[in-house]
Amino acid sequence: MKPVIVTAAITGGHPPGTRGDAHPVTPAALLRDSLACWRAGAAIIHIHARRDDGHTTMDAGAYSHLAAAIRAAGCDAVIDFSAGDDGGRTTHGERLAVPTAGAEIVTYSGGSFNLGSRLYDNRPEYLKALSKALVAQNARPEVEVFDSGHIDSVAFLTEAGLSPPYFYQFICGPRGMLRADPALIALLVGYLPQGSEWSVSGQTGSDYIAHDRLLQFALSNAGHVRSGFEDTMLLNNGMPASNNAELVLQWVHAANSLGRPVATPTEARTILRLGK
Repeated sequence: MKPVIVTAAITGGHPPGTRGDAHPVTPAALLRDSLACWRAGAAIIHIHARRDDGHTTMDAGAYSHLAAAIRAAGCDAVIDFSAGDDGGRTTHGERLAVPTAGAEIVTYSGGSFNLGSRLYDNRPEYLKALSKALVAQNARPEVEVFDSGHIDSVAFLTEAGLSPPYFYQFICGPRGMLRADPALIALLVGYLPQGSEWSVSGQTGSDYIAHDRLLQFALSNAGHVRSGFEDTMLLNNGMPASNNAELVLQWVHAANSLGRPVATPTEARTILRLGK
């Protein structure tokens, strides 16, 4: 069976102090959890940079420092940096600098949408510029699909010279994003271009049952999975996870129970065509 790529989304953009003491919100804690998740079986570490005071930042220097620290520790996990809008606090220019910071994968939000009470601004001009920035740095996109039409935004990537197939991440849960419904994911997977790879991010908060159903669907249908404190703080039994690595381990075990091998970082690079 196809190896499953496990992504650890270790921190997200949640304010410090809102997700408990185990939530990593400093550069040192991000490094610690990156290494722990890698050792637990995560092939990809998805990261939002943090300052020493725990708050998020889109500063390329902060990202670069973290990438260097991860590699210096001997970790060969695929580094995946968020180029998100930091809760609407950052500019497109700052986001466009993220590909220079040393990640192999950078998030490519497929389009604008209403996120709660605000607009998440991923206008075409920004996506075109990000496509060119990815090509310049030989980085690959993680195409974040928040709505069905976002699948088609890869036209900007192709125009910039970044060849398919692409890696799609279906983002489910919060108001304005995809519904946390496996039936919807099944429909959208059917619209992906041939050869695409896909994963599911269930940002379901306290609804651990919805998170489990989404990721179990991905495991059972040749998809990949993502978990970690950005998406949930709860294990599949409803108990709080003590750390990010514990969330990774439960999906490593779930994959093994279905007979799917867990991809190593090297295997993930081959599957996702990184560096090509």
